[in-house]
Amino acid sequence: MNLDAKLRRKENIAGRRIAGESFLIPVCGKPVDMENIFVLNPLADFIWERLDGEHTLAAIVSEVLENYDIDEERAGADASDFIGQLLQNDLVEEVA
Repeated sequence: MNLDAKLRRKENIAGRRIAGESFLIPVCGKPVDMENIFVLNPLADFIWERLDGEHTLAAIVSEVLENYDIDEERAGADASDFIGQLLQNDLVEEVA
């Protein structure tokens, strides 16, 4: 994972909070396939909110360390795993 990269959420993704849970729902003009809805844990939600094309991944990991009781290795690994899933599912894009 390139920590200097900046990612932003794609516009065809709706984020919703329902009953205290955070969801990502791809919106593509056809009925939503329930298999494509993502439920975010609090850490993933924290990271998702910062994927605005302005924050570098290094800055996001730093914010995770400031806000969660987690060590640097674990924060980097969790962020990397989550970002990898987002990229694999075409939910974010890198900003040049």
